[in-house]
Amino acid sequence: MRIPAYLLHTKLLITGSAGDFPLTVRIFHSVLAISMAALIYNIPLNLFVGLPYIALASAITSLLVAGLFYISRYRGKTDLARTIVCLTGTCLFVANYFLNSGIDGPTGYFFLLLMVTMVAIVPVKQYWYWISSNVLIIIGLHLFQFYYPAQVPYTYLKTADRYIDISSAYLTVVVVILTCFYIIRKSYDVERLRAEETAEKLSERDAEKNKLFSIVSHDLRSPLANIQGYLELLAAYDMSALERQQIQEQLLSSTRGTLEMLNNVLNWSKNQMNGAQFRKEQLELYAVLKLQLELAINIAARKDIVLIVQIDPGVSVWGNADMIQLIIRNLLNNAIKFTSTGGKIILKASSIEGNCLLSLEDTGNGYPSQLSEDIFQLSGSSTTGTANEKGVGLGLVLCRENTHALGGRIWFDCDKYSGTTFFVELPAQGKY
Repeated sequence: MRIPAYLLHTKLLITGSAGDFPLTVRIFHSVLAISMAALIYNIPLNLFVGLPYIALASAITSLLVAGLFYISRYRGKTDLARTIVCLTGTCLFVANYFLNSGIDGPTGYFFLLLMVTMVAIVPVKQYWYWISSNVLIIIGLHLFQFYYPAQVPYTYLKTADRYIDISSAYLTVVVVILTCFYIIRKSYDVERLRAEETAEKLSERDAEKNKLFSIVSHDLRSPLANIQGYLELLAAYDMSALERQQIQEQLLSSTRGTLEMLNNVLNWSKNQMNGAQFRKEQLELYAVLKLQLELAINIAARKDIVLIVQIDPGVSVWGNADMIQLIIRNLLNNAIKFTSTGGKIILKASSIEGNCLLSLEDTGNGYPSQLSEDIFQLSGSSTTGTANEKGVGLGLVLCRENTHALGGRIWFDCDKYSGTTFFVELPAQGKY
């Protein structure tokens, strides 16, 4: 069952957020709030059974607890507040023992409640002190009354008042203890689930990091070795102008592919460490993509691939220029990489129902495409294009992460004969 928002807000006002206070302190704040409610309830009850001094003590104590709640919750002096609660609670219940009929009254229940409260709020290393003092004090009070009964007067005017007071005290203590245990159990369950989720995310990140390092160590080494080989050939041998031009083109292609892989790795690493940090603004789509498209057209032409751009005039998008360029650049590189020589790629963009819809369709490699949603995950295996282009499998991962960060969505559709169409939908207008 979902907890109503106003209840969650009230809980945060009382306990404080997990980011501001550790679990034990939030439990302490809850205990103080419950204690205030119990003391306020105790005021009219004691007046009803003819114990005005106990009612006055309950009123004073409720104000004291409210003050302790304030200095812990809003002033951050939790250690001081905890110590005062334990000391003051002990002193007040000792006084209550003498004012409320000693062993014949409900004070024993209150000492039990104080012990449970101590267990809930004080650090574990202080248990031995506070719990032993609680036990020794109540035993000492019983022995004192046994040897000096006249010093502990019987204060009930009617027998019925005693039964009402003790029964009410017992019920109050049971309710407070059960509430405290519920809060402690609930809080620890929440913390446990949060810790498990964090551990799972860390495990996933660690697995992704290991996969990435494995890919990088393999697929960056190969093109760098090719670049070194081309440079050695240029330096060691006399070549014709045609041979030199061919090697230079291969060197440029290998360098470009290596730089693209490195840029993707650096972008992914930055997002994992710092999260996506960016500023959105209203952008004219074609102006943002113009240089990327010109470069992609030239790269596609080297594979004898025709890149057709159909962006409606005036199409705008609400986003970040660098992130949109990264998305389209990776999608274009992917399309060029997996499209066979002589193929065709079509990039379209239009405004539809308040959104900017981009589609990138390619004719593929001549075989039916069979892709799954796993292509948006770091797969752990590199991919090779139709001209043996290398990649580390990060391009589509970055496309998905950046699209989601911009408030959009990305998906694809496979042609049953060949080719794939990727769709990116982004907000066309921002919310001012």
